[in-house]
Amino acid sequence: MRILTSVLAVAALLLSGPLFAGGHSGQKVSKIEDIPARTGDWTAEETARGREQLVRAFDAAWIRVIASGKDREIVMTEPTNRPGAAVGYIRKLVDCLPTPEVALWPEDPVGPFKDILETATIRQMVQAVPDTPDNSTWYFSGVAQKYQDAVIEEISKHYDVDLKVENVVVAPGRLPSTFLLVDNKIDFISQLNATGGVTQEMRRRLSRRFTCTMSASSQYIHIPKDSKLVDEIKSLNDLVARPEIRICAGVLTTQMAQTFMPEHTVRTKYMNDLPACDRDIKNGKLDVFINPINDLSIAGLDGYVAVPTPLVAGTPLWVALEGIECPSDGDPKTEDACFETSPP
Repeated sequence: MRILTSVLAVAALLLSGPLFAGGHSGQKVSKIEDIPARTGDWTAEETARGREQLVRAFDAAWIRVIASGKDREIVMTEPTNRPGAAVGYIRKLVDCLPTPEVALWPEDPVGPFKDILETATIRQMVQAVPDTPDNSTWYFSGVAQKYQDAVIEEISKHYDVDLKVENVVVAPGRLPSTFLLVDNKIDFISQLNATGGVTQEMRRRLSRRFTCTMSASSQYIHIPKDSKLVDEIKSLNDLVARPEIRICAGVLTTQMAQTFMPEHTVRTKYMNDLPACDRDIKNGKLDVFINPINDLSIAGLDGYVAVPTPLVAGTPLWVALEGIECPSDGDPKTEDACFETSPP
Protein backbone atom coordinates (compact mmCIF):
# COMPACT_ATOMS: atom_id res chain seq x y z
CA MET A 1 0.00 0.00 0.00
CA ARG A 2 1.45 3.34 -0.98
CA ILE A 3 1.14 5.88 1.82
CA LEU A 4 1.44 9.46 0.67
CA THR A 5 2.43 12.29 2.94
CA SER A 6 1.75 15.86 1.94
CA VAL A 7 2.37 19.09 3.73
CA LEU A 8 -0.34 21.50 4.75
CA ALA A 9 1.95 24.48 5.23
CA VAL A 10 1.42 27.83 3.54
CA ALA A 11 3.99 30.05 5.21
CA ALA A 12 6.36 30.05 8.12
CA LEU A 13 4.63 31.26 11.26
CA LEU A 14 7.14 31.20 14.07
CA LEU A 15 10.47 29.98 12.75
CA SER A 16 12.51 30.29 9.60
CA GLY A 17 15.10 28.07 8.01
CA PRO A 18 15.10 24.35 7.22
CA LEU A 19 12.58 22.84 9.62
CA PHE A 20 11.57 19.25 10.04
CA ALA A 21 8.69 17.53 11.76
CA GLY A 22 8.33 14.00 12.97
CA GLY A 23 11.17 12.78 10.84
CA HIS A 24 9.96 14.51 7.67
CA SER A 25 12.41 16.97 6.17
CA GLY A 26 11.74 20.28 4.47
CA GLN A 27 8.55 21.18 6.31
CA LYS A 28 7.98 24.74 7.41
CA VAL A 29 5.75 25.74 10.29
CA SER A 30 2.12 26.00 9.17
CA LYS A 31 0.16 29.22 9.25
CA ILE A 32 -2.56 28.02 11.59
CA GLU A 33 -5.10 30.72 10.82
CA ASP A 34 -5.13 29.72 7.14
CA ILE A 35 -5.93 26.06 7.79
CA PRO A 36 -9.57 25.18 7.00
CA ALA A 37 -11.48 23.30 9.68
CA ARG A 38 -12.98 19.91 8.89
CA THR A 39 -16.70 20.63 9.04
CA GLY A 40 -19.89 19.15 7.69
CA ASP A 41 -23.64 19.03 8.09
CA TRP A 42 -23.35 16.76 11.10
CA THR A 43 -25.27 16.67 14.32
CA ALA A 44 -23.38 16.88 17.59
CA GLU A 45 -24.06 13.17 18.06
CA GLU A 46 -22.62 12.32 14.62
CA THR A 47 -19.54 14.42 15.32
CA ALA A 48 -18.92 12.64 18.62
CA ARG A 49 -19.59 9.22 17.10
CA GLY A 50 -17.29 9.92 14.16
CA ARG A 51 -14.46 10.95 16.46
CA GLU A 52 -14.91 7.80 18.53
CA GLN A 53 -14.94 5.74 15.33
CA LEU A 54 -11.58 7.25 14.40
CA VAL A 55 -10.11 6.23 17.77
CA ARG A 56 -11.46 2.70 17.39
CA ALA A 57 -10.12 2.44 13.86
CA PHE A 58 -6.68 3.50 15.10
CA ASP A 59 -6.88 0.88 17.86
CA ALA A 60 -8.09 -1.87 15.53
CA ALA A 61 -5.22 -1.11 13.17
CA TRP A 62 -2.56 -0.93 15.90
CA ILE A 63 -3.70 -4.18 17.49
CA ARG A 64 -3.32 -5.90 14.12
CA VAL A 65 0.15 -4.41 13.74
CA ILE A 66 1.33 -5.83 17.07
CA ALA A 67 -0.44 -9.14 16.50
CA SER A 68 1.50 -9.56 13.26
CA GLY A 69 4.84 -8.74 14.91
CA LYS A 70 5.39 -5.86 12.53
CA ASP A 71 6.11 -3.50 15.43
CA ARG A 72 9.04 -5.67 16.56
CA GLU A 73 10.43 -5.72 13.04
CA ILE A 74 10.23 -1.92 12.95
CA VAL A 75 12.15 -1.45 16.20
CA MET A 76 14.96 -3.66 14.87
CA THR A 77 15.54 -1.16 12.03
CA GLU A 78 16.05 1.89 14.26
CA PRO A 79 17.78 4.21 14.78
CA THR A 80 19.30 4.44 11.34
CA ASN A 81 22.76 5.28 12.72
CA ARG A 82 22.75 2.04 14.77
CA PRO A 83 19.96 -0.30 13.62
CA GLY A 84 18.59 -2.42 16.44
CA ALA A 85 19.78 -0.18 19.28
CA ALA A 86 16.19 1.02 19.73
CA VAL A 87 15.45 -2.33 21.36
CA GLY A 88 17.27 -0.97 24.40
CA TYR A 89 15.10 2.11 24.85
CA ILE A 90 11.73 1.54 23.17
CA ARG A 91 9.25 0.19 25.72
CA LYS A 92 5.76 -1.26 25.26
CA LEU A 93 2.88 -0.52 27.61
CA VAL A 94 0.44 -3.42 27.42
CA ASP A 95 -2.78 -1.40 27.56
CA CYS A 96 -3.97 -3.10 24.35
CA LEU A 97 -3.36 -6.81 23.89
CA PRO A 98 -2.69 -8.29 20.41
CA THR A 99 -6.25 -9.63 20.14
CA PRO A 100 -7.63 -8.60 16.73
CA GLU A 101 -10.64 -10.89 17.14
CA VAL A 102 -12.11 -8.46 19.70
CA ALA A 103 -10.73 -5.25 18.18
CA LEU A 104 -13.57 -4.64 15.75
CA TRP A 105 -13.46 -2.12 12.94
CA PRO A 106 -16.09 0.65 13.10
CA GLU A 107 -18.70 0.14 10.42
CA ASP A 108 -21.21 2.66 9.03
CA PRO A 109 -18.83 5.63 9.38
CA VAL A 110 -20.44 8.97 10.19
CA GLY A 111 -19.40 12.57 10.74
CA PRO A 112 -15.70 13.41 10.58
CA PHE A 113 -14.61 9.78 10.22
CA LYS A 114 -16.83 9.33 7.18
CA ASP A 115 -15.42 12.57 5.73
CA ILE A 116 -11.85 11.35 6.30
CA LEU A 117 -12.56 8.17 4.35
CA GLU A 118 -14.50 9.91 1.57
CA THR A 119 -11.80 12.55 1.03
CA ALA A 120 -9.01 10.00 1.56
CA THR A 121 -7.15 12.55 3.67
CA ILE A 122 -6.40 12.72 7.37
CA ARG A 123 -4.72 15.69 8.99
CA GLN A 124 -2.24 15.34 11.83
CA MET A 125 -0.28 17.77 13.99
CA VAL A 126 3.46 17.29 14.04
CA GLN A 127 6.18 19.40 15.62
CA ALA A 128 9.01 21.11 13.79
CA VAL A 129 12.39 20.02 15.07
CA PRO A 130 15.66 19.64 13.17
CA ASP A 131 15.75 16.10 11.81
CA THR A 132 19.22 15.32 13.10
CA PRO A 133 20.82 12.97 15.66
CA ASP A 134 21.46 16.05 17.84
CA ASN A 135 17.85 15.81 19.03
CA SER A 136 16.60 13.08 21.35
CA THR A 137 13.35 13.05 19.36
CA TRP A 138 15.25 11.76 16.31
CA TYR A 139 15.91 8.44 18.04
CA PHE A 140 12.17 7.92 18.54
CA SER A 141 10.63 9.64 15.52
CA GLY A 142 11.75 6.96 13.08
CA VAL A 143 10.01 4.24 15.07
CA ALA A 144 6.94 6.43 15.63
CA GLN A 145 6.64 7.26 11.93
CA LYS A 146 6.95 3.63 10.87
CA TYR A 147 4.41 2.60 13.50
CA GLN A 148 2.01 5.22 12.16
CA ASP A 149 2.61 4.22 8.55
CA ALA A 150 1.71 0.65 9.50
CA VAL A 151 -1.49 1.84 11.20
CA ILE A 152 -2.52 3.98 8.23
CA GLU A 153 -1.83 1.04 5.92
CA GLU A 154 -4.14 -1.22 7.96
CA ILE A 155 -6.93 1.40 7.89
CA SER A 156 -6.44 1.94 4.16
CA LYS A 157 -6.59 -1.79 3.52
CA HIS A 158 -9.73 -2.36 5.57
CA TYR A 159 -11.70 0.56 4.13
CA ASP A 160 -10.27 0.21 0.61
CA VAL A 161 -8.96 3.77 0.48
CA ASP A 162 -5.47 5.14 -0.19
CA LEU A 163 -5.40 7.39 2.86
CA LYS A 164 -3.16 10.43 2.54
CA VAL A 165 -1.69 12.09 5.64
CA GLU A 166 -1.49 15.89 5.70
CA ASN A 167 0.84 17.50 8.22
CA VAL A 168 0.03 20.62 10.20
CA VAL A 169 3.44 21.67 11.48
CA VAL A 170 3.82 23.59 14.74
CA ALA A 171 6.97 25.06 16.24
CA PRO A 172 8.86 23.45 19.13
CA GLY A 173 7.73 24.42 22.62
CA ARG A 174 4.37 24.90 24.29
CA LEU A 175 1.56 25.44 21.79
CA PRO A 176 -2.26 25.18 21.79
CA SER A 177 -2.48 21.66 20.39
CA THR A 178 -5.74 20.77 22.17
CA PHE A 179 -7.30 23.88 20.64
CA LEU A 180 -6.33 22.64 17.17
CA LEU A 181 -8.22 19.41 17.87
CA VAL A 182 -11.43 20.94 19.23
CA ASP A 183 -11.38 23.61 16.50
CA ASN A 184 -11.25 20.80 13.89
CA LYS A 185 -8.03 22.13 12.37
CA ILE A 186 -6.51 18.67 12.76
CA ASP A 187 -7.95 15.16 12.99
CA PHE A 188 -5.35 13.79 15.38
CA ILE A 189 -2.07 14.55 17.12
CA SER A 190 0.80 12.23 16.32
CA GLN A 191 2.97 10.59 18.98
CA LEU A 192 4.18 13.85 20.51
CA ASN A 193 2.38 14.00 23.83
CA ALA A 194 2.72 11.52 26.67
CA THR A 195 -0.56 10.35 28.15
CA GLY A 196 0.16 11.65 31.63
CA GLY A 197 1.06 15.19 30.62
CA VAL A 198 -0.64 18.58 30.67
CA THR A 199 -1.50 20.84 27.73
CA GLN A 200 -3.30 24.17 27.94
CA GLU A 201 -3.71 23.79 31.72
CA MET A 202 -5.65 20.51 31.45
CA ARG A 203 -4.63 16.90 31.88
CA ARG A 204 -4.51 15.45 28.41
CA ARG A 205 -6.40 12.36 29.55
CA LEU A 206 -9.38 14.61 30.36
CA SER A 207 -9.21 17.02 27.44
CA ARG A 208 -8.88 14.57 24.52
CA ARG A 209 -9.72 11.10 23.32
CA PHE A 210 -6.71 8.82 23.05
CA THR A 211 -5.80 5.50 21.49
CA CYS A 212 -3.79 2.52 22.64
CA THR A 213 -0.29 3.49 23.72
CA MET A 214 1.90 3.02 20.67
CA SER A 215 5.35 4.10 21.88
CA ALA A 216 6.74 4.19 25.39
CA SER A 217 10.09 5.03 26.94
CA SER A 218 11.82 4.96 30.29
CA GLN A 219 13.89 7.80 31.73
CA TYR A 220 17.58 7.56 32.56
CA ILE A 221 19.76 9.80 34.72
CA HIS A 222 23.03 10.34 32.84
CA ILE A 223 25.95 11.31 35.07
CA PRO A 224 29.47 12.22 33.88
CA LYS A 225 31.83 9.34 34.65
CA ASP A 226 34.29 11.65 36.42
CA SER A 227 31.62 13.21 38.66
CA LYS A 228 31.41 12.34 42.35
CA LEU A 229 27.67 11.94 41.74
CA VAL A 230 28.35 8.55 40.16
CA ASP A 231 28.86 7.15 43.66
CA GLU A 232 26.03 9.19 45.20
CA ILE A 233 23.14 8.88 42.72
CA LYS A 234 22.12 5.25 42.27
CA SER A 235 18.37 5.73 41.87
CA LEU A 236 15.63 8.26 41.22
CA ASN A 237 15.07 8.53 44.97
CA ASP A 238 18.69 9.58 45.43
CA LEU A 239 18.24 12.38 42.91
CA VAL A 240 14.91 13.52 44.36
CA ALA A 241 16.59 13.84 47.76
CA ARG A 242 19.22 16.20 46.33
CA PRO A 243 17.40 19.35 45.12
CA GLU A 244 20.69 21.19 44.68
CA ILE A 245 21.55 18.98 41.70
CA ARG A 246 20.86 20.83 38.46
CA ILE A 247 19.13 18.91 35.68
CA CYS A 248 19.20 19.25 31.90
CA ALA A 249 16.22 17.87 29.96
CA GLY A 250 14.92 17.73 26.42
CA VAL A 251 11.31 17.90 25.23
CA LEU A 252 10.75 14.19 25.89
CA THR A 253 11.58 14.61 29.57
CA THR A 254 10.91 18.14 30.75
CA GLN A 255 7.35 17.84 32.17
CA MET A 256 8.23 14.63 33.97
CA ALA A 257 11.40 16.08 35.48
CA GLN A 258 9.72 19.31 36.55
CA THR A 259 6.77 17.61 38.21
CA PHE A 260 8.60 14.74 39.91
CA MET A 261 11.38 17.07 41.08
CA PRO A 262 9.75 20.47 41.60
CA GLU A 263 12.51 21.70 43.92
CA HIS A 264 15.26 21.07 41.38
CA THR A 265 16.53 23.42 38.72
CA VAL A 266 15.45 21.89 35.41
CA ARG A 267 16.72 23.51 32.22
CA THR A 268 14.88 22.50 29.06
CA LYS A 269 16.62 22.37 25.70
CA TYR A 270 13.90 22.38 23.07
CA MET A 271 16.24 21.94 20.11
CA ASN A 272 19.55 20.07 19.78
CA ASP A 273 19.18 18.92 23.38
CA LEU A 274 21.91 16.27 23.20
CA PRO A 275 24.91 18.51 22.43
CA ALA A 276 23.35 21.41 24.35
CA CYS A 277 22.99 19.42 27.57
CA ASP A 278 26.39 17.80 27.09
CA ARG A 279 27.98 21.23 26.71
CA ASP A 280 26.28 22.73 29.77
CA ILE A 281 27.24 19.75 31.92
CA LYS A 282 30.86 19.84 30.80
CA ASN A 283 30.96 23.61 31.40
CA GLY A 284 29.70 23.10 34.94
CA LYS A 285 26.40 24.92 34.40
CA LEU A 286 24.34 21.77 35.02
CA ASP A 287 25.05 18.47 36.75
CA VAL A 288 23.07 15.62 35.18
CA PHE A 289 21.12 14.89 32.03
CA ILE A 290 17.77 13.06 32.18
CA ASN A 291 16.90 11.46 28.87
CA PRO A 292 14.91 8.47 27.50
CA ILE A 293 17.90 7.01 25.62
CA ASN A 294 19.42 4.20 27.67
CA ASP A 295 22.97 4.73 26.42
CA LEU A 296 24.13 8.16 25.23
CA SER A 297 26.90 6.57 23.18
CA ILE A 298 24.14 5.66 20.72
CA ALA A 299 23.90 9.42 20.15
CA GLY A 300 27.67 9.85 19.98
CA LEU A 301 28.08 11.13 23.55
CA ASP A 302 30.62 9.19 25.58
CA GLY A 303 31.67 9.53 29.18
CA TYR A 304 28.32 9.06 30.94
CA VAL A 305 26.98 6.51 33.39
CA ALA A 306 23.25 5.77 32.97
CA VAL A 307 21.07 5.24 36.04
CA PRO A 308 17.65 3.76 35.14
CA THR A 309 14.52 5.15 36.75
CA PRO A 310 11.08 3.53 37.13
CA LEU A 311 9.48 6.41 35.22
CA VAL A 312 7.90 5.30 31.95
CA ALA A 313 5.96 7.56 29.60
CA GLY A 314 3.67 6.34 26.84
CA THR A 315 2.42 8.16 23.77
CA PRO A 316 -0.87 7.40 21.98
CA LEU A 317 -2.58 9.20 19.13
CA TRP A 318 -4.97 11.96 20.24
CA VAL A 319 -8.44 12.84 18.90
CA ALA A 320 -10.85 15.61 19.89
CA LEU A 321 -13.24 15.22 22.81
CA GLU A 322 -16.60 16.96 23.22
CA GLY A 323 -17.30 19.28 26.13
CA ILE A 324 -13.88 20.94 25.94
CA GLU A 325 -13.46 24.60 25.09
CA CYS A 326 -10.19 26.41 24.46
CA PRO A 327 -10.87 30.13 23.93
CA SER A 328 -8.12 31.64 21.82
CA ASP A 329 -6.65 35.13 22.11
CA GLY A 330 -5.80 34.99 18.41
CA ASP A 331 -2.07 34.62 19.00
CA PRO A 332 -0.93 31.13 17.90
CA LYS A 333 2.24 31.54 19.97
CA THR A 334 0.33 31.42 23.26
CA GLU A 335 -1.01 28.35 25.04
CA ASP A 336 -4.47 29.52 26.13
CA ALA A 337 -6.21 27.56 28.88
CA CYS A 338 -8.81 24.91 28.02
CA PHE A 339 -11.65 23.87 30.31
CA GLU A 340 -14.52 21.41 30.60
CA THR A 341 -17.91 22.96 29.90
CA SER A 342 -19.68 20.62 32.34
CA PRO A 343 -17.17 19.07 34.75
CA PRO A 344 -18.46 16.27 36.98
